[in-house]
Amino acid sequence: MNPRDIIFEYSLTEKATDLASAGKYTFIVAKNSTRTQVRNAIEQHFSDVEVAKVNILNRKGKAKSSRMRGMRATGWTASSKRAIVTLSKGKIDLV
Repeated sequence: MNPRDIIFEYSLTEKATDLASAGKYTFIVAKNSTRTQVRNAIEQHFSDVEVAKVNILNRKGKAKSSRMRGMRATGWTASSKRAIVTLSKGKIDLV
């Protein structure tokens, strides 16, 4: 399986950049991916990197409402799945 089918993008948040200094990197991954698939995709995509641990977070979408032309509409933002990858060997340069 192609690593780009599992790993979508790197999460650029304030907390993610603080974790990156400790060797932990946060990625947005496919909703149906597992820990072993994420581990294999990271090791295939980034050379000279060895993954020690993978933590998975399922984030639910939030309810949103808007008022437009006198109507009230409700909806949801998209749900996402994030993976926090701890490396035992190597470093990922993302910037």
